[in-house]
Amino acid sequence: MTAKKIWAIVITVVILVGIIFGAKLYLADKTKADEISAKDAEALVNNEFDKIAATPIMKYVAQKNSITVDNISYGSQKDIILDCSAKTIDIHKVVSPYYNEFLSSDEKKSNGTMFKSALDFKLEFQNKILDLVKNSEEFEIKIQITLYEVEGKPIVYFAPETVDAIYGGVLKIEDEVSQIKKVISSDGSEKSIESGNVNKGLVSNFDLRYESHKPDTSNSIMRFWNSLKEDFDKNFIKHDRWKTILKGLWVTIKLTLCSLLIGIVLGFLVAFVRCTRLKNQKCGIVTKILDKVCGCYLTVIRGTPVVVQIMIIYFVIFMPMGVDKFLAAVICFGLNSGAYVAEIVRGGIMSIDDGQSEAGRSLGFGYMATMWHIVFPQAFKAVLPALANEFVVLLKETSIAFYIGLGDLMYAGNAIRAATYSAFMPLIAVAVIYLVMVLALSKLVGILERRLRNSER
Repeated sequence: MTAKKIWAIVITVVILVGIIFGAKLYLADKTKADEISAKDAEALVNNEFDKIAATPIMKYVAQKNSITVDNISYGSQKDIILDCSAKTIDIHKVVSPYYNEFLSSDEKKSNGTMFKSALDFKLEFQNKILDLVKNSEEFEIKIQITLYEVEGKPIVYFAPETVDAIYGGVLKIEDEVSQIKKVISSDGSEKSIESGNVNKGLVSNFDLRYESHKPDTSNSIMRFWNSLKEDFDKNFIKHDRWKTILKGLWVTIKLTLCSLLIGIVLGFLVAFVRCTRLKNQKCGIVTKILDKVCGCYLTVIRGTPVVVQIMIIYFVIFMPMGVDKFLAAVICFGLNSGAYVAEIVRGGIMSIDDGQSEAGRSLGFGYMATMWHIVFPQAFKAVLPALANEFVVLLKETSIAFYIGLGDLMYAGNAIRAATYSAFMPLIAVAVIYLVMVLALSKLVGILERRLRNSER
C-alpha cells in the first residue's frame, strides 16, 4: 500500500470521526431538562421577576405580585413550561386615562421651579402614579412561563408578552406614550410635546431591566459558536453596519495612497538635495540652505510621534482655517512618510559607487541626467525592500487618523463598538482587514522585486 493511500485512509477516518462527534454533540442538545419541584420553580420565578423592577412604581408592583405554579411540563429543548396563576395590578388601565393630564403639565414643577430634563418630569409624575397604583385593585391572570436549563441550572426566559402581563401592561404604556405628540392643555388649547422630555419622563417611571433573548441551551462548544454568530450579526448585519466598515476602508485606502504619493515625491526630493550636498562639497549657497532646511525637517518629523503631529497639524494649524480633516491627515502622513523615505533613498544613493557617476559624466551626461538614468535606478532596486516596509508602516499608521475624527477604518470599528458595546468583533474585523491589505501589498512588492531581478539578468 502506497503512502498516498495510507494518508487518504487516515484523513477519511478523521473526517468520519469528526462528523460522528459533531452529530453526537448536536443531538445531545435535544434532551429534556432535569425535573424541578413546583416550590423551587415558584421561588425562582418570583425572585427573577422581582429583580427586573427598576423604579419605585415597578418595585411596588413586584412586591404585590405573587406567582403560583399550577402545572409543570417538559419540552425536548431543555425547556420547562410552567402553567401559572399570578396576581398583579393593571397599571395600563390605571394610568392610561391620565395620559393627557400628565403630558400637559406646565413648564414649571409643583414647587414653582422650571423643568430642565426628562428626570424632572419623571420625579414630578412618580408620586402621582404611585398613589394611583396603590389605590387600585389586584386581579388574577393565567400565564405560561418558560424555563431553560443552561449548564444544569434552570434560567427564566423573560418573554415580552409574559413580562407585560405580570406587570400589568407597562409595555403598552411605553408604546402608547412614545407616540403621543400633542395634548390638550388645561385652557383647552392644543399643546405640542415633540421635544420628548415629557414622554421620556413619564415612560421612565415604568422601566424594567430584563433580557428578552431565549437562553442558549446547547453545549459549551455550540454556545461559543452561537455567541460568535450572534455577535457577528449584531456588529455587521443589523442596521447594515458592514457599510460603515466599507466606507471606513475606502477612506483608509484613499488616505494611504495620497499620503504615499506625497511621501515618495517629497522623500526623493529631500534625498536628492542631501546627496547633492554630501557628494559635492563645492555646491552653491542655495543648495546649502536647502540642505539645512531638509535637515531640520527630518529632525523634527523623525523626532516627534506621528499622533502628536496629526493633532498639531489639524487642531492647531488647519482647523482654525477651516481645512478638511482628510486633507490635514494627507498632509500629515505625507510629511511623515517623506522623512523616512528620504533617509531610505539617501542611503541607497550613497551606496552606489562614485564610479557610476563618473562613468555617466564620461558619456556626456550632466549631473541631473546621471542621477536620473544611472544612480536612481540602481538605488531604487537596493532600497525597494525598505521602501515597501515604509509603505506598510504608513498603511498601519493611518489608523490614528480617528484621533481627529476622520471616518477611516479604525473610526468605523470604534463607531460600531460604541453602538453595540461589543469590542471583540469590530476590533478583530479591523485587524483582519489591515492584515489582508498588508499581505496584499507585500505580495505586490514581492512580484516587483522578482521582475527587477529578472531584468538584471
